[in-house]
Amino acid sequence: MNFQRSAALVTACFLAGASGAAADGLFANGQFTLGLGAFAASDLYKGEGTEAAALPFVSYDSDRLHVGWDGVAYHFLNGEDLEVSVRIGAGEKPDFPENKPLFAGLKRSTPIEAGFDVTYRFDGFYMAGSAMADVSNEHDGYHVEAKFGTEFQMGQLGVDIGAGARMRDGKLNNFLYGVSASEANAQRAAYDVGSTTEPFVDMTVIYPISDKVSVLGTVDYQLVDKKVHDSPLTNNKDRYSVGLGLIYSF
Repeated sequence: MNFQRSAALVTACFLAGASGAAADGLFANGQFTLGLGAFAASDLYKGEGTEAAALPFVSYDSDRLHVGWDGVAYHFLNGEDLEVSVRIGAGEKPDFPENKPLFAGLKRSTPIEAGFDVTYRFDGFYMAGSAMADVSNEHDGYHVEAKFGTEFQMGQLGVDIGAGARMRDGKLNNFLYGVSASEANAQRAAYDVGSTTEPFVDMTVIYPISDKVSVLGTVDYQLVDKKVHDSPLTNNKDRYSVGLGLIYSF
């Protein structure tokens, strides 16, 4: 099961509203965050349903540096309104079900991706985008995300709601959901997915218990492209994840 989206939402929830004018130095105003959350997520592969697991969360953030589940990022612009970062980290790897003949012989390794993130905030709203490409020659593909959202307070509760779209090229889609000619057999036909663009909505909420401890919740829902649904490896479900966790910052 892949919880990368849940981990990314935890990161976004913790960092929401934290941007400010950067001080000098890579480690200026540095802070560690530890946490543990319970998450449930849908699985797109045949024979799998909704799965749940506990997910630890660890990150270090300063005015210029971020280290977390989503990789290592350097903020070369970090102002109140505009943040621009370069990032490198592990990419998504298919979590094929074990001991099912349909997936026998399908081998995938975890890719390493590099790219950038941009966020622009204005009047309680924000526009965000990211682009990441494989630099490890696992699939040589890329994916792009664009999002529009808003951040606001409801008493002590901080809320971040957004909507956007995620685009994957054909190389990445075939790595995740495709079947090459050499992988085709009696159980699965060869299938070329092609590129996709999928809309999504997400929400993160955070409630501070004290200056250092907060409760957070995350929800993410994505409409899966018909090209993915038509793969012999996938079911006909959309993608979602929900989570609840506790984080401690120091």
